[in-house]
Amino acid sequence: MSRPPLDPRTRQFADRPTWRRIAASYLLVAAIPLALLAIHQPLAVAAMLVALGTLVTGGRHAYRLVQCVRNCTRITFELFGGTEITVRQPPADDVCC
Repeated sequence: MSRPPLDPRTRQFADRPTWRRIAASYLLVAAIPLALLAIHQPLAVAAMLVALGTLVTGGRHAYRLVQCVRNCTRITFELFGGTEITVRQPPADDVCC
């Protein structure tokens, strides 16, 4: 028994890629060599994953610090419990002497 042709409206084509599909395909392409490397050198892969996690975490903290300085126009460091150092940007309309 033959099957009727599929309705073109119900088929999903790759002619409309989404960012999620693009990211998933790149991750899949990167995962294959990483899996092969993990089989042969597991310590190197563990070190790479730790380094990647450190970079992501450090990047997030740096982004938050930049946003805080941009919003508050100053940053305060506390040294040894009682000493504070404040670094502040002067307003743009101040005239320097």
